Amino acid sequence: MWAFSLEGRVFDIDGRKLKIEEQLSEVLDPRFGQRHVLAKTRNIDNKRPSLLKIRYQLNPKDFDFEDPEEVLELAEQHYCHEVDATVLLAKAGLGPQYLTHETHYQPEWMPFPDGYVDLIVMKPPPGENVDEIQDELTDRQLASIRTQLAHILETMRNKSYKLIEQHPSYLNYDARTNKLYLIDLEGLGFIDPTSRTSFPVDEESPYVEAFNIWRAPYRKVEKEPESGKGMASYNRSTKMKSRPPWRT
Repeated sequence: MWAFSLEGRVFDIDGRKLKIEEQLSEVLDPRFGQRHVLAKTRNIDNKRPSLLKIRYQLNPKDFDFEDPEEVLELAEQHYCHEVDATVLLAKAGLGPQYLTHETHYQPEWMPFPDGYVDLIVMKPPPGENVDEIQDELTDRQLASIRTQLAHILETMRNKSYKLIEQHPSYLNYDARTNKLYLIDLEGLGFIDPTSRTSFPVDEESPYVEAFNIWRAPYRKVEKEPESGKGMASYNRSTKMKSRPPWRT
């Protein structure tokens, strides 16, 4: 199933001996010559579970890089941004709790020994993966997930982050508390929130729609005031000019 399975392997991170119990994903990132993995781990000593994001270098000779040193710098910057975004979501209660991060040299058993491997350790949030339970969710739960997801993505946008890729597996939903968490920042990208082409993320945003778990298009009914029709017409015209292109 995986190009390289990490299940059963142990990473010693900041004094934590973390054994990978289940590999959840594997993504090739040709921009940086890396593979990215999200995995469930357990601390060998205290048995506590955690989530581990792994970004490991592949042999640069397998990629057509004009300037490998520049690629290394860009990869390090992107990793630092992922750590920053992880901390941002954790502090806002919108993602897993951040625990620690480290960069190691790859051991002999990894695909590119002595290449780097970037690691982010997180405490798993409650709930279940949306990709696994989406068919069981009620319409009311999906509506709540849509609103919460828009809030998460808008929080990221305000800090110059966006997701250029979307998938239900990036989300955890706790039905007991009706709480959504973004657990995987795969596809993290950047945006200028002050740009004229950067619009607030709402339930109708294509960034929300692209998660593709919705049973019907979202439409919010906008009511016009009963009085002051002239002013209402002016306000409507003004709103139309500042609306994002997906709202008609």
